Amino acid sequence: MDKEKDFFQEDGELQEILGRFENMRKQLNAYFFDVFEFEKIIDHYLDTNHFNRAIDAVSFGKKQHPGSTTLEIKEAQVYAEKGDSQKALEMVGRLELIDKSNNEVFMLKGMILNQLGKVTDAEQAFEKALELSYENVEEILYDISLSFQYVNQYKTALLYLEKAYKRNSRKLTVLYDMAYCHDRLHDIDRSISYYEAYLDIEPYSENVWYNLGLLYFKKENFRKAVDCYDYSIAINDQYSSAVFNKANALANLGEYEDAIETYKDCILLEPENVLAHCYLGESLEKLEQYEEAIGWYEKATKVDASYSEGWYGIAVCYLFQKLYRDALFYVNKAIVLDDENPDFWFTLGNIQAHLGANTDAIKAYSRTCELDPYDDEAWINLAHLKFKQGATEKAINVLKDSYTHTINIGIVNFHLSAYYHYQGNSEQALKFFEEGLKLEYSEYRSVVKVSPMMLEESDYIALLEKYLPSRNPGKKN
Repeated sequence: MDKEKDFFQEDGELQEILGRFENMRKQLNAYFFDVFEFEKIIDHYLDTNHFNRAIDAVSFGKKQHPGSTTLEIKEAQVYAEKGDSQKALEMVGRLELIDKSNNEVFMLKGMILNQLGKVTDAEQAFEKALELSYENVEEILYDISLSFQYVNQYKTALLYLEKAYKRNSRKLTVLYDMAYCHDRLHDIDRSISYYEAYLDIEPYSENVWYNLGLLYFKKENFRKAVDCYDYSIAINDQYSSAVFNKANALANLGEYEDAIETYKDCILLEPENVLAHCYLGESLEKLEQYEEAIGWYEKATKVDASYSEGWYGIAVCYLFQKLYRDALFYVNKAIVLDDENPDFWFTLGNIQAHLGANTDAIKAYSRTCELDPYDDEAWINLAHLKFKQGATEKAINVLKDSYTHTINIGIVNFHLSAYYHYQGNSEQALKFFEEGLKLEYSEYRSVVKVSPMMLEESDYIALLEKYLPSRNPGKKN
């Protein structure tokens, strides 16, 4: 209660000071303010992005307190936050000559240098500030780390956070930022350890539980992620982001029924969340409840008609139901909205192939391969359509074109083998068949799609025996 009382008292004092200053600014009355009051006025205007008023406050302050280093520093700070870093640096340079023992001058200099991208120079300025600091060193170290975080220099930020941590290992802001910086540096395990240290001190932080959930999700430990989101939701049952991410984790666990109910909870909190609508539809799709899935995808398109995934989801559901004309209509709507999504073009190719429109299917698969050259299934489907048109050499060339990106994909090698076998080129057929067995033995039957009698020949039987997984422990089967 005392803290709350102090806050309102302080807020009331600020409003009184601001009222007097605005009165003076409009030339209604003249008032005197001490330097501390001018600082509060300037800080308020900086916090609310009223830079011109902050400059006015500096101007009035310097008239009432000429020679005040504090107000000179504030003036440089205003220009720095306004984005005029070069002018701010010039001001700080003059202050540095006047007062070489003021740590605030060097702190501000470091922050401005960071803004200008001069990170090494900034670090030197901050070190000078630390040399001149005898009080509140922990807070100063933390402020320096923030400056480096703002310019994405997380390794350097961590150096100062670690120093602050050594001074006080229970400072929550320090623990939080250490976790954040390690996350940005992709050191997930260390990030987790600092968030857990934070929760040991303050277990009721919904945001930290949420962040911890995100990290476990990144590690694909979806069960732990769900647990973390549950804690976050228990603290704040209106935390829609935690509800949404919990649903995603459940879907990744294959627990689609629970995911569906959780997505519905999210939609109650955020009726306009188009992703929740689509992912709910996708979970229903996984359960082969296509009609209900289509209903949720349609709701997604009503929330945001420009969101292509909603239309695509409807197309996929119709495709699974073998309603190819309907699927074609909706996938084309998705492509109109996003013509660079390889999944859309691949699905269009599948639909056209089912409709017997092989020429159109070839165009769609070709576009897929342009957009995602690592999609081995698209290359295989494209080659097979060429083969069905009687162009075996073109089918081979398609897979040879793909080989830069699909060289380590067993099924691509098997299809190449089958096409060469169909042509009567035994040497190449055996070569690619053997390569396929080395990479992905279990896919060898895919050759039958092209050359049905191929596996009955002694040379291929011998290779199958040679690379039998039971004889080659550790080989992919």
